[in-house]
Amino acid sequence: MTDITFYTISFGIYLVALIISIISLFSKKDVFEKTSVYVLLIAGFVETPGLLLRGIKMGFFPITSTFEAVTFIAWLGTFVVYYFYKKYKINKQVIFVSIATLTSFFAISSSPLVSSEISPPVPALQSYWLVLHVSFAFIGEVFFIISFASALIYLISKDPEKKQKMDELTYKSILIGFPFFTLGALIFGAIWAKYSWGRFWSWDPKETWSLITWFFYAGYLHSRYLMSWKGKKSIILAIVAFILMIFTFFGVNYLLYGLHSYA
Repeated sequence: MTDITFYTISFGIYLVALIISIISLFSKKDVFEKTSVYVLLIAGFVETPGLLLRGIKMGFFPITSTFEAVTFIAWLGTFVVYYFYKKYKINKQVIFVSIATLTSFFAISSSPLVSSEISPPVPALQSYWLVLHVSFAFIGEVFFIISFASALIYLISKDPEKKQKMDELTYKSILIGFPFFTLGALIFGAIWAKYSWGRFWSWDPKETWSLITWFFYAGYLHSRYLMSWKGKKSIILAIVAFILMIFTFFGVNYLLYGLHSYA
């Protein structure tokens, strides 16, 4: 079996998890939301051999192309959603938005614009500083997906108690994800840039938009700590930060030319 076989099977399981999570929205039985989380977790386990086979074949950690990036994000997300479900008892709406977002990431790997071919990374990518840079940034971004899901549910909910829970969940997920994103996107990224291009910072579009995204998430935490922002104002800030993250992840690669254009 090839890596693509495992990716294809796991994507089918992601879709099953998504369908079950949709059913859970219209059912009063908790079994559907629980099942959707566990099916999503199975998708992550099934995808794992694909990641390993791909890494072995290319001789490097499989995170150097858009195909590998979106599938890796989805893979990480399966475990993060399970973690939040077990620790924070996230509700079925948050589960649905999270699974839908992760499935959308994975679906992009099937786009005609995204090649699934395995090729050795270019010299600039052949560094384990890159592995730390990308993997830590992606871990942070997966937690930001949870924050986006809870922020979205906050906005559409009319129940004050649910709103408060969603506000707290948004805060907790950003609080966990922010240090990972800081280490990966900025610190390890700067070290890798020095190793690859001879300088820590180049004002490359990807670097610049990552920094802008970082400022918005830092602003969110700053407003919570020092300005006591809670509720709608901080929720909107979290959503704007997530939109910037998505633009940095996808838009920069296809709309702006820079040192990261090969990604």
